Amino acid sequence: MPLIELEDATTHSFDYIIVGGGTAGLTLAARLTEDTNISVLVLEAGEENLNDPLINHVGVSGQILGKKEYDWCTATVPQANVNNMELPWSRGRVLGGTSAINFMAWNKPSREDVDAWERLGNEGWNWDRFDKYMQRATTYTPPILSEAEHIRRGTPDAVRELWQKPIGNGPVQVAHTPTRIDADIKAQLTFQNMGIPVAPAPFNGNPNGIVIGAMTIDPKTILRSFASNAYWAPNSARPNFNVLTGAVAHRLVSAQVEGELVISGVEFSHSSRGEEILIARASKEVILSTGTLKTPQLLELSGIGRPDVLARVDVPLKLALEGVGENVQEHINAVTVFELKPGIPDETYDTLREPGVAEKHRELFAHGQGLYTTGVSSFVFASLSSLSDKAEEIISDARKKIEAEIAAGKYSPLFAEQCKIVFDNLEKGVPSCEVIGFPGALGGSNPPVSGKKYYTIAFALNGSFSRGTIHVTASDPTVNAAIDPHCFEQEIDLKMLREIMKFVRKAAGTAPLKDHFNETSPELSPGSECSTDEDLADYLKNNVGTGFHTIGSASMLPREKGGVVDTKLKVYGTKNLRIADLSIVPLHVGCHTQCIAYGIGEIAADIIKGIA
Repeated sequence: MPLIELEDATTHSFDYIIVGGGTAGLTLAARLTEDTNISVLVLEAGEENLNDPLINHVGVSGQILGKKEYDWCTATVPQANVNNMELPWSRGRVLGGTSAINFMAWNKPSREDVDAWERLGNEGWNWDRFDKYMQRATTYTPPILSEAEHIRRGTPDAVRELWQKPIGNGPVQVAHTPTRIDADIKAQLTFQNMGIPVAPAPFNGNPNGIVIGAMTIDPKTILRSFASNAYWAPNSARPNFNVLTGAVAHRLVSAQVEGELVISGVEFSHSSRGEEILIARASKEVILSTGTLKTPQLLELSGIGRPDVLARVDVPLKLALEGVGENVQEHINAVTVFELKPGIPDETYDTLREPGVAEKHRELFAHGQGLYTTGVSSFVFASLSSLSDKAEEIISDARKKIEAEIAAGKYSPLFAEQCKIVFDNLEKGVPSCEVIGFPGALGGSNPPVSGKKYYTIAFALNGSFSRGTIHVTASDPTVNAAIDPHCFEQEIDLKMLREIMKFVRKAAGTAPLKDHFNETSPELSPGSECSTDEDLADYLKNNVGTGFHTIGSASMLPREKGGVVDTKLKVYGTKNLRIADLSIVPLHVGCHTQCIAYGIGEIAADIIKGIA
């Protein structure tokens, strides 16, 4: 696969430099280079790993996290409300970015989630327009199942109707894995028995209910489809599509021209040249696509951000922007792990640890069978009111408390505006809670026992009220910024997550799922001894995790509200600097975020081309 040489990257000037060859960055680069008169250079810190089985194979999802060859291996600062734990926040450091290392779940947000961006002052950033660009990124291929398999899976009529025909013709392939374990099917039927409906339009703005999840996989090969093999590989022969891997951006080269900051290039180091500082030059624009964790760091190292933050690390101020590194939001989650009944025929990922089993399933994979053709397919997206009879009380109490604190001047006008939207959506039943089935033991407070099989039910709060920050602590670009999500700073977040956990445990005791679990000791984590509200809160504080879905650190908002970019993704106060990644999202959505990242890359390309 041709990649540009270092000498060519530093001796030529390019129309556009895109910093970050991840999900949005490669999408943007591929679309811009459709015009043969435009030259693009992508600077990517990681390497190109197109044929790496740790990336491509569904059955090893998650094993890549924490490996420095693929992952930035960042973590939060100690979190005061979770016993001072540092939470790992993995992000892809590889061509393709986090689309190369995630769990491949493909789902889309509620219409109300995206319309909220427009309500915050971003004209044109609404569901109807944005969904057009999310659709342009993908081709969805429904499964072809026999009637007997439909009956075994209990496929609802609404789902069968959705599966009638392919959707879209974009480069990212979206499909369902061919193998679905019985525990997933039992979970789906159990949720229906508990009154959760099948989601009426999971790809069209209403995912409220049970969703048989799709994944970013090629239906022909059952291998990962991601930004690198969808947007880069098919277009890599274009002479105007230049990618330099092993390039770590340090800061932007800029100058003040007629009251605006003009960016002329990017300082970076390269894996082949040690600490030597190199420069790539752009004649038109530089676009940051380094993600929510890295984009504010690069801005601040370049002198763009809060004056107090820059003063602490002796970085000269070039452009004061109060919103850089602020308004950080994340999905928070935890897991319950249940032991399957002895003799249950399900094979879960746990069995891959047994001698010879992994080898057997690698052979089965060649025939489109076995554990390496299964994945995460059982989801519920729901409002708290559909999961808990305490929802009204929790929401009402929190609303009164936060509104009183807003009236006392404790919070910014932006937070007040965001809270009104989130509370209104909670009361309207817009889904902010998520339940996910996983075929094996994944996390929790107690380790799995060899020879046993497990089913994990993860649960997430996708509409957290806590707001965090990401700021540099040193002028050295090799030192990660301080990531502080302020986990559980707002009490409602812990209360809502606890209610979702109660729903999950109730589901584990409801047929037909309960008949699938070990009768004598079904719950491995947290275990039956964890029973009171206080116990559950302690468990969550000790075992809270993240969806790796961080947004907001360079929000698209009016500047007076703390915005960093305008609706054209242009950084305020600059002539030719844009941002195109999840950092621009001003308010979180109730879905896994790779669809949002692809959509941002697609719409950014049309904005730059002048047609959006």
